[in-house]
Amino acid sequence: MSTSNFSSYLKSRKANFLADNGEGWTVVMGNEAGDLDSLASALGYAWLRSNTSGKAIAYITTPREDFVLRAENLHALGLAGINHPFEELYCSGDPMPSQVSQFALVDHNVLHTRYASPTARVVAVIDHHEDEGQYKDTADPRIVEPAGSCSSLVVRLYQPTPDLSVPPELSTLLLSANLIDTQGLKEGGKALDVDREAAAFLIPRSLLAPNEEVSALSDKQILTHLPSIQSLSATLGEKKLSVSHLSTRDLLRRDYKEYTFSIPASEDATQYPNTIRAGLSTVPLRLSAFFASSSDPIKEIQNWLAERDLSVLGILTTFRSKKGKGRREQLWIVKVDEGIAEKLWQGLESNGELGLKMLDFSMFVGSADAVEETEDEDAEEVTTDEARFGELYVARAYKQSNTSATRKQTAPILRKLMEEL
Repeated sequence: MSTSNFSSYLKSRKANFLADNGEGWTVVMGNEAGDLDSLASALGYAWLRSNTSGKAIAYITTPREDFVLRAENLHALGLAGINHPFEELYCSGDPMPSQVSQFALVDHNVLHTRYASPTARVVAVIDHHEDEGQYKDTADPRIVEPAGSCSSLVVRLYQPTPDLSVPPELSTLLLSANLIDTQGLKEGGKALDVDREAAAFLIPRSLLAPNEEVSALSDKQILTHLPSIQSLSATLGEKKLSVSHLSTRDLLRRDYKEYTFSIPASEDATQYPNTIRAGLSTVPLRLSAFFASSSDPIKEIQNWLAERDLSVLGILTTFRSKKGKGRREQLWIVKVDEGIAEKLWQGLESNGELGLKMLDFSMFVGSADAVEETEDEDAEEVTTDEARFGELYVARAYKQSNTSATRKQTAPILRKLMEEL
């Protein structure tokens, strides 16, 4: 299948889906953060399901206006010949036909409430996050297990059917997701055997590997040394970190997930539950750089809190020190009148998995140049109380000692703390 034919295939699937009003189709969707892993996994599983068990279409959860926030996604789509994603892909903002009732979830394992209905049925789950235990009676397959990239779990489903001719453009897209989530299959990193096996399956089927490289794939250990793999990994990594042009609001919504919790409104059991909405934004900048991303970052954050009606916002930063070491920080902003700030602080600070050490929040909203030197290496822990963040919120900042813990680990911790309120 040529690049133009693959693009045409996607366009025709979208047109047929809308013409059928979704009846008889399975909608395959990734998580709301819309990273490359979710995007590629949705396209990859929709293609497989269409060729093995019925009509399916990938639903890309990224709003149209947010596509430009992820240069790595646009680059990988371009490699797959998808140069006009709004024409070729079924995206957030396109109509959801009334007859849609079957969903397949990739890179998450709970259907978002906006798609839930009495007739909605989850028929497949493929994920590598914490298992929330749903759809065990309806989902087949139901795969929730560790992997560096969810796309690797999708690719594993290809392998029992050797006569499937996987389009090289799709193989390239899935390989891109694998590499960006495993940092190029780096030894000692996030890559597991399932990721290395998926890469070995995809490389000879992709557009990237010259014929002379393919013969070397008998030893999976040399995958990371292939020039095509090194080049693609480096390019995707550079594009993922190229965010200096983005505003504070752009950085908040670029890699964002939202959660809703119900907690008792008071000790009076007759009261209705109080709904708490929390958001987690992953930002590839240190906090000082994040607060230098616009002329009034606090105002933009406050506007985001109001726009999303959030009681809790966690900003999870990831960056490298001047010596090239991985670093992480967390900033938590909590609504004062919800009565949950102190319990959240205690729960986060006592959690051994994250290893949080309090930082002086005030230094991040002062001079970015002044904080650069102290922030780069080990910062001193402070014991100051939370800082006011406007009239409605308080905030605390932390250095995260466990630099391998991502949102995948932080979100379940937040969920447990909210459920214990």
